[in-house]
Parts: sequence; C-alpha cells; structure tokens
Amino acid sequence: MKKFIIKGPNKAVRGEVDISGAKNSCLPLMAASILFKNKVILKNVPFVKDVYTMMNLLISLGSKVDFSEAKKKMTITNKKNHKLVVPYNLVSTMRAGVLTMGPLLSRYQLKNIQVSLGGGCLIGQRLQNYHLAGFKSLGALNYLEKGYINISSKKGLTGSKYKFPKVTVTGTSNVIMASIFAKGIHYIKNISIEPEVIDLINFLNNSGADIKFIGRRSIIIKGVKELIDGEHTIIGDRIEAFSYLCVGAITNRKIRVKNINPYYLKTEINILRKIGYKISINESSITLFSRKKLKPIKIKTGPWPSFATDNMPSLLAVLTKVVGKSQIEETIFSNRFMAAPELNRMGSKINIKKNKATIIGQKELKSADCISSDLRTTFSIILGAIAAKGVSKIERVYHGLRGYYNLEKKLKKIGVKISSIN
Repeated sequence: MKKFIIKGPNKAVRGEVDISGAKNSCLPLMAASILFKNKVILKNVPFVKDVYTMMNLLISLGSKVDFSEAKKKMTITNKKNHKLVVPYNLVSTMRAGVLTMGPLLSRYQLKNIQVSLGGGCLIGQRLQNYHLAGFKSLGALNYLEKGYINISSKKGLTGSKYKFPKVTVTGTSNVIMASIFAKGIHYIKNISIEPEVIDLINFLNNSGADIKFIGRRSIIIKGVKELIDGEHTIIGDRIEAFSYLCVGAITNRKIRVKNINPYYLKTEINILRKIGYKISINESSITLFSRKKLKPIKIKTGPWPSFATDNMPSLLAVLTKVVGKSQIEETIFSNRFMAAPELNRMGSKINIKKNKATIIGQKELKSADCISSDLRTTFSIILGAIAAKGVSKIERVYHGLRGYYNLEKKLKKIGVKISSIN
C-alpha cells in the first residue's frame, strides 16, 4: 500500500500549481451523461481515482467511455439502453455512485432502478433521505432491500414542488437530474448553489434542458422530451486550489494557483486575509504571499458561499502554526476532525468538543508516522508533515489519490521534499 515520506520543515516552498478540473463537478456531469441518447464530451477532466471508478460504473451500466488523460478529455456514448442495477462493488468506495439514481430514474421512469448504498469517506452520515423525498415529490416510490435502494414510478414522473429540509449538494444534483424529463414543471426550493451544482445546471441548460432560477436557492425545471448530445468544460477545483494555497500558508511562502476562478473561494480568501496573509487575485489565479504577523481566527463551515467543509481540514493544519487560540465550528459532517489526532502526534494542540475544534498554535511541529483516514484528512496530514521538523511517514494515502490529481508531482514542483514507497 502506497505511503508518502515527507521531510520538513520545507522552507524552499514556492512556485505555481496548475489546478485540475473539479472532481466534485466531474462526477455528477459523468452521471448526467445517462440522460443523453447519443454522446457527451467532457473537457478539463481530472483523472483521479474517483473519476476512474465512475467511468467503470458507467461502462458496467452499458455506456461506452473513451478518454485521453493527456488531453484531459472524456467522451461518453450511449447507443443502447442502460442496465438498471448499480452494483455495490463499484459504489462501496465512492459516495458519488448515488448520483446515478436521478438520471436513471429520469430516463427509465417506468422501470425498477436498483442502486447500492454508497461508500466514500468516513466523515459522518450521508443519508439519501433528501434524495428519495425529492424523487417521491415527482411520483417515484422506493424501498430498501438487501442493501439496494429500489426506485420506480408506475405512472411516470410529474412535476410538483419540493423543498430540501437542509441544503445538500448531491441531493440537489440528483433531484435536478431526476426532474429533466418529468411532465410539467417541478419547483425545487432550498437547493445547493455550490459552484459544482451551478456547473451541472449550466451543462444541462446548454444541452437542451430548461432550468431557471426564481430565487437565490429556488429553481423551476420544465420537463423536456430528450437530450441528444452535450459538451462541457469542467470548472477548476476550488478545494484543490485552497489546499495548495495552504501549502504556502503553513510554510509562510509565496504560492500561486492557476486555472481557478477566485469567486469560488471568496470566503476562504477573506479568511486567509484575516489571518494576515496577503492575497492577490485575477480572473483565473490566486497568489498567497508570506507575512510576518499572523493572527488566530474563529470560523464556521457551511454551504457555499460559507467556508467549505472540504477546505476545513487544510485550514485546521494551517492554524496549528498560527500562534494563539483559534476555533473552528463544523456544521456539515459529524466526524470531520479526523486529522486532529494525527496532527497532535506532530505536536499540535487541537482539542475537539462535539462539533468544535480549539487550536492552540505552536511555533514548531515535529515529524511523526501518521495514518490517513479520508480524502481531505490526507492533505491536512501532508500539510502538517511539510511544516514539521524531521521525516514523517503517511500511510493509506490512497484516500488522497481519490481526489487530488498528480498529488506527489505537484508537491515536488513547488519544493516539497516528498517521495513515495509501497
């Protein structure tokens, strides 16, 4: 099993990082290809582990997938009807497999769809209740049998009204895709407006769907008869961009991230500025500069445009080196602070109480052997190791490879002393 060896502290860190396409945009876009009768072309594809898993899932359902990693391009072709069972072995390591429910239900409304309950990171409960309630508002019933959610609509899907009890990214994407071919108009309130959801909406609208905003978190979807072809360039990955900015932050060195819209990270940029970092932005890049005086801070995660829960573990690592008392309140997932015990092994002082972390910043961290437990925790531990004195070994880094493209290569390019062993 692959391990990272990192020698710190890395004082020579500086340079530029080319940000890949957003994994959290690519996966729902790939799932949306099920809606199309012919071909979908995706550009700026991040070929991380989760994308390959979704690719294999689509192939197992009957889609043809051609791709070029060098060109960052994928073509998904549907020349025949899909299989309607999404197997456990392909969704057990990736929660995004649940996103096939919506498009399969929309395309095959009178059939019985079977989707295995998914996997992914162990950061808290990810219930599909909101998805299923949204499907029910369209006229689809469901039941659970042997670990599979069975969904069907005997009379077809019909537009009505649905309000999400709580903002959910995958739930929003799923119910939008399920509504595309419904009869009449479907009203959906309290949707996620994360950049990745907007990317999906733009793709569908540009391909022939009819989705309109009637409020900040409210949309109406007018059902269409079919979608034939689609083509889309995936937005830059705001989580990856912030992660690499944090490499500059924790080492107090200059880092520039390219191919990212700063608007997607407006809250995170403001937080870094409040800590004391100088940030410069243009249309497609963000540059962080080193500063002498840094201040502790209190933040709370939340749905976009609030501070992203996926970015919290990286900031947690940064704050271990900001002298003073900082606090992070996590409002999305119940088990999001899994990096804390590993960072504490490096000499940080993080105390977790319920959904709050109190961080007492230290002048120095020391190397340790650590184990990664989920995708974003992996990068958080890497940040700690970059700043720590000595050689750290990080095990189970496959979690990080699920979402960070060319992780080791990009870190080496900006001066991080990292190598890998099996």
